[in-house]
Amino acid sequence: MVDRLINRSTDRRWSLAAAPWWLGVILVWLATRVSSTLLFLLVARTQAANYWTGAAPGYFEYLNIWDSEWFHKVFDHGYPVPLPVGSDGLVPQNEWAFMPGYPMLVRAVSSLTTLDWAHASALVSLGASFGFALVAYRLIVVRFSPQVALWSLVLIGLSPASIVMQAGYAESLGLLLLAAGLLFWATNRLWWAAAAIVAMSLTRPGAVAFSMAVFAVLTWRWWRGLDRGWPERIRLAGLGAITGAAGFAWLVIAWAATGRFDAYLVTELAWRRGYTDSVKLNLLEPWFASAEFWLGRGTGALVVLALFTFAAWVMLTPAVKALPIELRAFSGAYLLYLALVFFPQSSTVRILFPAFGLLVALGARTVNLRPPAKYALLALAVVLQLGWLLTCWRYSAPDFSPP
Repeated sequence: MVDRLINRSTDRRWSLAAAPWWLGVILVWLATRVSSTLLFLLVARTQAANYWTGAAPGYFEYLNIWDSEWFHKVFDHGYPVPLPVGSDGLVPQNEWAFMPGYPMLVRAVSSLTTLDWAHASALVSLGASFGFALVAYRLIVVRFSPQVALWSLVLIGLSPASIVMQAGYAESLGLLLLAAGLLFWATNRLWWAAAAIVAMSLTRPGAVAFSMAVFAVLTWRWWRGLDRGWPERIRLAGLGAITGAAGFAWLVIAWAATGRFDAYLVTELAWRRGYTDSVKLNLLEPWFASAEFWLGRGTGALVVLALFTFAAWVMLTPAVKALPIELRAFSGAYLLYLALVFFPQSSTVRILFPAFGLLVALGARTVNLRPPAKYALLALAVVLQLGWLLTCWRYSAPDFSPP
């Protein structure tokens, strides 16, 4: 179905005579959402009674488990002041780990529509996901054909964790703002790019990676003699500086509200204390600590080094090199950002969403496969998504694989 939609939406007679570009995008993205929803409902029927729901919960009820509960708390009552501290003197898991952009937007929609959290959050997430698809399409066609863009959206929309783009999570809104920032950057509308990433910085982490990408491109263009002189350098440096500062905005806000300068950081570290006794963030250390927890010291370190080597190889493949320079630079910077600060566990698949440029590279590489091979790729995507839902979304206590 999806492949037929792509072929039809890129057929010259049909697309020019009957529909604008955005209709093809909406139809393709709608097909991925229907597929994900059907898989989600199938898994819901296998869900036993749990902390959040009864057995076999309904669609909206099942969408709002896991981290959606934290966003719901922010929606409901904001953030704890002063910062909570347990009997052990350490800061426990709390709302400060979750940025306000998404729950506050849901609250605005709820106020306008009288919908409760479960329904308003699903509406905002689904709507933002369609917005992301439209903006990402425009970003992809900066370099590639419409057919590549649509096929890439299929791969993104059927990726394992894509159900969170309908759930009470901030991923859809964060991806929409990120794609907008990248598109504005690629089309030289730098003030708009800055505005989009500043908004993203209060929705999902990633603004620091965007800043890293801007400065990387600025340096590369200067080194290759491809820039247009000091006016362009100053404008790009300004974009990098603004987005870099935005990446620390939530840390400053948490500090100002709680009176503790490391409020956000110690809150984030609370989520990894079950895996490591460390109460400090040391760059690169989280990957080795996680690997040691699961695999042992020697084997874990080798696996981490292999993963880092594989990521570097991916970034140097012809398919990734063919991406728009802005999308390629951000994907690489985001992977580096995760390597420096992220503690990998079962949510890694979801956390990788902002590096969607890698799936665009896969889309460009596979768009001309024969139909049987493309159908096999679609089937694999569906199987992987079902496996992710059964492993990560379905809850069975004690559960060590959150989405």
